[in-house]
Amino acid sequence: MDESAAPILEVASVTKRFGKFTAVNDVSFKIRDGEFFTLVGPSGSGKTTLLRILVGMEKPTTGELRLRGEIINDLPPNRRPTCMVFQSLALFPHMTVGKNVEFPLTIRGASESDRRTRAWELLKLLHLDPNRYYDKNVSQCSGGERQRVALARALAYDPEILFFDEPLSALDARLRKMLQKELKDIQRSTKKTFCYVTHSLEEAMVMSDRVAILRAGVIEQIGMPDEIYASPKNAFVAEFMGEVNLLDITALGGASATWDTGRKTVPLALPELPVPLEAGAKRKLLIRPESLRFLAAGEHAGNTVPVKILNEFSLGSRIQYHVEVCPGCTLTVERLREERTAAAAGVLGWELADSQVLES
Repeated sequence: MDESAAPILEVASVTKRFGKFTAVNDVSFKIRDGEFFTLVGPSGSGKTTLLRILVGMEKPTTGELRLRGEIINDLPPNRRPTCMVFQSLALFPHMTVGKNVEFPLTIRGASESDRRTRAWELLKLLHLDPNRYYDKNVSQCSGGERQRVALARALAYDPEILFFDEPLSALDARLRKMLQKELKDIQRSTKKTFCYVTHSLEEAMVMSDRVAILRAGVIEQIGMPDEIYASPKNAFVAEFMGEVNLLDITALGGASATWDTGRKTVPLALPELPVPLEAGAKRKLLIRPESLRFLAAGEHAGNTVPVKILNEFSLGSRIQYHVEVCPGCTLTVERLREERTAAAAGVLGWELADSQVLES
């Protein structure tokens, strides 16, 4: 994806209200031509309402949508050069795979030979052998196969933007992971613009060029997945982006603070900040589980704290530990399998640069 590409779709100060309830609140962002852009957030965050606005199924209460610079607020879905793949897929159960794929072309009045040629091309692209699947009834296909048929049908329309409403949510974990990678491969090979909605962080991280994280109808942060993971804007984004340790700290002035564990106060050194915190300021200190390590005797780190290991969990190539700082206060640690420890207690440490001070 060309990061300098001009936006294909611009969302400018869009708000959507249903009576007194505001589902989307003054949202603005741009989707670049040819990128995989994902809207992600918990249930009730407004992502589905926002998607419905983007495809024309809802009109914004205020604000503008611009497709290649043209305002499209009042343009109905069937007159937009876009297509949507629904969670339910909405395939025609009485039709064959081929006829489902050809349906948009049939509506457009394409010839039978052109429809068939296009359907065969797309079935090959979606790893469905046309010799086996073209005449197969779609109701006889597996969930993953139907998913591919729905995508082939959407691509047959040759839209400028494809919208996706959690299309993989009903699939088992193994098939979902396989299709995540296939979707990204297809997006790259076709160079189409994909706008994807999901509540799954994993899907967003695996497939997206950029991610927009929503909460209560507001976009909290937009950026590349790795950038957001490394530098979340606030505690909500940090927690949403995966396992995290958030410590309640009180600044002492300068580069030091105290951590209130609920049972005791632990002195801490803070990472370098653009502007030092005033004494008494309360913040969250973010430390990812993989940044914590068990220290050997005589080993030093920016911050250290004695702990007792409560539980150990195998995560394949990694081991996750739940450790106790004091009764009621635990941290999560993740290490590579070869760094596994047999100790029941020890000293935990982290470097100052591996922590981040956040607003609550």
